[in-house]
Amino acid sequence: MGELRLLLQNVTLQVDKEDKWLWTLESSNDFTVRNAYKVMVHQHHSASTVALKVLWHKDVPLKVILFARHLIRDRLPTKDNLFRRGVIASDARVCIGGCGSLETSPRLFLHCGFFGEV
Repeated sequence: MGELRLLLQNVTLQVDKEDKWLWTLESSNDFTVRNAYKVMVHQHHSASTVALKVLWHKDVPLKVILFARHLIRDRLPTKDNLFRRGVIASDARVCIGGCGSLETSPRLFLHCGFFGEV
């Protein structure tokens, strides 16, 4: 409760103003899936570039939040991560989509011709 009070102490409610969400990563402040995809593709893949606090929102299902958090922190069980943890051999790191590249999170979700379309 105290944390909520701290978050709201500088908020001024205005009756004559409309409440709305703003997508601050686009100059128009409008969210589109296309713009979100552009941001994901062009940003450098690291947890420091994404504010993890943004993920915790009451309207987002917990499983989606946890998946996004694991994706941002590169904690998904991709073949590259499994190799780094000693679970699989070096020669087993190739993506099963048939592209011939190593199976990493950015490659799998953004750049793979087979799984990227899904």
